[in-house]
Amino acid sequence: MARSGILYVHVAAAAAHLAAEGHNPTIDSIRAALGGTGSKSTIAPLLKRWKAAHPGTLAQAELGLPAELVLALKGVYQKVQAEAAIQCQQAVEAHQVETAALQEQLQQAVAEQAALLDAQEQQAQALAVAQARSQGLEETVHQQEIALASLDSDKRGLEQRLVDRDSEIAALTRQLQQGREQFEHYQASVAQQRTDERQTAEQRQQRLEHELAELRQRLLAQQTHLGELHAQEQRLALDHDRLQSTLLTTQDTLTQNRSAHDQMVYQLTGLKQTHQALEQRHGNGEQRLAETLTRLAVVERERSLLARRLTRAETQLTEMATEKELLLQDKAVLTSQLAEFRTEDDRP
Repeated sequence: MARSGILYVHVAAAAAHLAAEGHNPTIDSIRAALGGTGSKSTIAPLLKRWKAAHPGTLAQAELGLPAELVLALKGVYQKVQAEAAIQCQQAVEAHQVETAALQEQLQQAVAEQAALLDAQEQQAQALAVAQARSQGLEETVHQQEIALASLDSDKRGLEQRLVDRDSEIAALTRQLQQGREQFEHYQASVAQQRTDERQTAEQRQQRLEHELAELRQRLLAQQTHLGELHAQEQRLALDHDRLQSTLLTTQDTLTQNRSAHDQMVYQLTGLKQTHQALEQRHGNGEQRLAETLTRLAVVERERSLLARRLTRAETQLTEMATEKELLLQDKAVLTSQLAEFRTEDDRP
């Protein structure tokens, strides 16, 4: 509680006097204006009360500008902030929509690939049945060896494609890391009021990294499945050795085996075409993700431009304050000269 010697009216009068002279009222300046009396703990709440009741006078004393001009500049600043927040929100919503669409497409692609793998397993079973029917036919065995060699070549091609996908995912991860570092650097240079936006953007990037990690795990699962297919191929080779021992007992079923083999080749061809279409869809999804990252970079550049505009506005405000101070100094000089002229005119 304030002491009986220092009242609110005393502090208010001293603060108004300092503000009228263009000085910012502080605890020390109020205490000096009161003749060095009163403790800081007594003056502080009274000065805070006066500042809350006279915001326009305080702004004019701090900046040396009219209160109307200060309020107008604050309105411009708030409008620029609101527009930047709206643009950022729109960009975030658009990115979320595109990310959801890409996730849905990726899930569809994984489902289709699983279906293709099931179909491939069924075709392998059909191949085993066809080989059981064509036991002992050297010509059929030779054709099966060619088919196995083709499958091995396709497997190596798929493994190479998976390696390429890992490289592309690593490149995307580095790009995301670079984008996050730039975004964090940008957030470090802005005011405290944009901290929430920075946290939101970082969480969104973490979700993207998590999605990429899940995609990599799915690709590793596909590699494991290809390993299982290779094991099946080895088992087929063992079956081939057994087929050679019964070559003379299956001549009557030669025609049926050839027909079944032709049908199997046709189905394998369709399976390869479907797999190629799946890879093309996956590439399109990655391209859309890159476009989304590009649009996010554009939004960040727009934010940077708005920040620079705000900095220029603050610089202009400082220059206007400096010019006003120079004008006041010139006015004081002219007033002094006018007083001297009047003094000389008043002399006898």
